[in-house]
Amino acid sequence: MNFVLLVLLLQSSLELPARSAMENPTAVSPIPQKFYKDYAKFWSRFLAGTNDDKLAKDLDKFHQKQKAIDPVWILEGYLALYKHDNTLARGKFTEAVKINPKNRIAKYYLAELAFAAGNYAQSSAIYAELLSMGVNLPDLETKRQRAFLLATDSLLSAAARAELENRLPEAEDYYRQALKIAPNEPALHTRLADLLLKQDKIEEAAVERKTAEDLMPHRAAKPAVAESVKIDNLEDLGRWGSDIDLFHRVRDAEFVTREELALLIVRYFPQVTEFRQVPRIITDIQTSRAASEIQIVVAVGLMDPLPNHAFEPGSPVTRGDLARTLARLSRSIGLTGDASSSIAPQDLAPTNELYSDVQLVLGSGLLTLGDAGSFNVSGYVSGRQAVSAVERLLHTFQQVQR
Repeated sequence: MNFVLLVLLLQSSLELPARSAMENPTAVSPIPQKFYKDYAKFWSRFLAGTNDDKLAKDLDKFHQKQKAIDPVWILEGYLALYKHDNTLARGKFTEAVKINPKNRIAKYYLAELAFAAGNYAQSSAIYAELLSMGVNLPDLETKRQRAFLLATDSLLSAAARAELENRLPEAEDYYRQALKIAPNEPALHTRLADLLLKQDKIEEAAVERKTAEDLMPHRAAKPAVAESVKIDNLEDLGRWGSDIDLFHRVRDAEFVTREELALLIVRYFPQVTEFRQVPRIITDIQTSRAASEIQIVVAVGLMDPLPNHAFEPGSPVTRGDLARTLARLSRSIGLTGDASSSIAPQDLAPTNELYSDVQLVLGSGLLTLGDAGSFNVSGYVSGRQAVSAVERLLHTFQQVQR
């Protein structure tokens, strides 16, 4: 995927809520009792937002006497954010982290600021750190994935260009930077090994090749699977990162499940996380590996829970289910199909509720009819069929955007 296109699709400016919705920094670090009244006045003045310049000066004066109170640094960071001074905000949040390395508020905004500045590797690392700290935000994992995708895609695209132009040492540096982000990716080690061989670095290439083999423990027992891992294109690697094995399982599944379809949609179209969301009650996804993705696709209306509020994440997806989801997604991203290419399935009446959705996906080439001209809405969908359909939609979208 073109990196510039990815940035246009995925990068968003740092959006701030109303001040009343900002979390009080004392939720993370308590204020010493003797300073509590002063801080409470500072916080009230911040919420009022009537004279930020005066508040900033008073906070600076406070720091001249007490530098080791991280909530005050965060409050200054908030002020900088609302002034749209990201550089100043980054400095304030950094000071807060120096005092309290586990200050989740400061770390979160450092990650957001890094992403806004295009430092995707840094933002991905901080998001991952927050997850390891047990921070529970509904979109945190999705943000980590998005930052990871952009970071790896940027480096791998740069490496491929450098290699194509025979700037081999530069390409090697890009691959090594990518491996710092995704050290356990066998395909990356293999690509680096091939590049090292081109530079006659025989011993280093052997080390990378051995590392790649060690990261694929089932190579001898399942050579076909190992080969599929080896030839994975860099776009798949950038999209799935350390979850590439999960992608293989989904792609090779005999029947794709509802949770797997939700996972595919969010991984291929991460911009759906920016769509308007209406939270819905779902009762049975607590243990699902795609719980956050399910919440997203349901909240934006791409998939529906059952009337009893269950999602049934492990249930197989039917062709009718897939047609409905892809049609909704197509319309959401501005693709309505070609009305002149109407295809009439033999087994679906125009009065059927799925008819317009099936027409759209057939006309767009996302799905096809069987040999007898039937669509078979109740038939199950294999992993490869689901991946292929989603990839076709992404390719169509990319063509339209160019």
